[in-house]
Amino acid sequence: MSSSGFARFAMLLVLLLCGCVVPDVQGGAAQDAPRAAPYVSRLNLPESNALFHYARARLLLAEGQHDAAVAAYLQAMTFDAENEDLRFELAEIYIALDQPQQAMRMVEDILIRHPDSLRANLTLGNAYFGNRQPEKAIFHFRKALAQAPDREQLRLHLAIALVRNGEIDQAFIELKELLARQPESIPGRLAIARLYRETGLFVLAEEQYRRLIEREPELDQVYLELGLLYEEQKDWPRALEVFNEALTRRPGDLSLRHHIARIYVGMERFAEALTELNTIVELNPDDFDARRKIGLLFLEQQRWEDAVRVFSELLSLKGDMDPARYYLGMAFERQEKWAPALEAFLGIASDSALYDDALSHIGYIYLQNGRNAEAIQLLEQRMAQGQSRPQIYYYLASLYLSDGSLDKALDVSEKGTALYPGHIDLLYQKGLILERSERHAEAVKVMRSLVTLDDEHAESLNFLAYAYAVNNSNLDEALVFAERAIALKPLPHIMDTLGWVYFRLGRLFEALQVIREASFKLPNDAVVFEHLGEIHLALNNQADALEAFTRALDLDPDNVALREKLDSLVKQP
Repeated sequence: MSSSGFARFAMLLVLLLCGCVVPDVQGGAAQDAPRAAPYVSRLNLPESNALFHYARARLLLAEGQHDAAVAAYLQAMTFDAENEDLRFELAEIYIALDQPQQAMRMVEDILIRHPDSLRANLTLGNAYFGNRQPEKAIFHFRKALAQAPDREQLRLHLAIALVRNGEIDQAFIELKELLARQPESIPGRLAIARLYRETGLFVLAEEQYRRLIEREPELDQVYLELGLLYEEQKDWPRALEVFNEALTRRPGDLSLRHHIARIYVGMERFAEALTELNTIVELNPDDFDARRKIGLLFLEQQRWEDAVRVFSELLSLKGDMDPARYYLGMAFERQEKWAPALEAFLGIASDSALYDDALSHIGYIYLQNGRNAEAIQLLEQRMAQGQSRPQIYYYLASLYLSDGSLDKALDVSEKGTALYPGHIDLLYQKGLILERSERHAEAVKVMRSLVTLDDEHAESLNFLAYAYAVNNSNLDEALVFAERAIALKPLPHIMDTLGWVYFRLGRLFEALQVIREASFKLPNDAVVFEHLGEIHLALNNQADALEAFTRALDLDPDNVALREKLDSLVKQP
């Protein structure tokens, strides 16, 4: 019996139990007529008992007595165990009561009796999928699909479950089967385009999106996804073309303008990005995200005063925006306006996700203003409260270093790297502290582990190259490190390292060329001029060596070894 028929009979039973007149099946009142047979009570038949408990369950449910309603459903099922509709209804109630496990067990009971039930397999497949059990969902979706092979949404659900289970190839098979059966299926073609995109098959994804646009030019979602596809590949011009095309169709869609602004940022066309974002704010003054992006663009362009204006306005409109307060502090800090920067950072609450970042800036501002003791106390208090963000360890170690407390700096650095072993800045700082502590071998070991994590960290590559050059060891590897470092970051101190490696390798003319250039860019670096003197000395350029050593001693008058070297050079005939 269907659930609607079941409900109708249940209400008839309620009327009987209440002693009411029951209308006949034709809709008229019961007529007086001679009885053809004696009355036989049907009240104790299983069907009548099931109807009674079902009717009672529906009444209880309407009154909000959910637990009692569930109990009544279960009673009804004891009298009509084969009724699937009862079990499905109760399963839906369990779902509404946030009791998915009971709902799943109810549907599983149906499958025990009817293993091929389309509705049961589909319901259970969806339940397992929602419960993040894709493997079990796949089993039931396949069972359901065997009963209804042309059901579009069912095959789509199966494909998604296969993707979640890591069976990408099988998902493609199902989607291609769907399109073979229903070539006009928009959801199917959209799903296969997304799967191509997610698996990096961008050309095939583009082909599917283009076919959809050709067939369904009014389908705005396709333009959005194709634009995102181009954006992911950093194909900015084509992404911009697609988003602009979509914008002509939906000029009031501000989300599209956000996408276009992001594309302009990717193209470093900041003025046009600002134009788009300002248009958004004009159309919707309450779009705080657009205002925030405008401020960030000003920060990117080092337009500090404009950034201050935007973030101040944003805070006047929405005072609880910690990101705006944080960026306002940064804009003031970059201008070395310490007091308003400090006020902004101090305004970030301790339960904010940005609190540790703000503390790092507060510590930096204190450090710049000679308030080391306050900065140290502030960061120590934060560390005492429990595990802190890595930047707290970094800045506290920096503060100890500036105070000359090497042991404390190293202790904090070791605690930080123990908690965040993959944090590049903490590892690099630890290596520097070990070097300052004259624990050279340990410093080299830390830097080598850092390079393993990030083989494009120019400063650690430079550190290793210079350490090997100073020790006159591992020179081939030192050259590789120095050349990689200079390619990543062509700075004068790295040029000095490369020149010194050349010197150790006996490549004197290359060494001279590189270090001479470094000396022009670092005119106050005593070490660079000392290196330059050594190279000239090796090349027998006595006068040039004397000049370079003299310059180095002027910059570092306390260097006893350098003074002795210069004196011996002067005494030579």
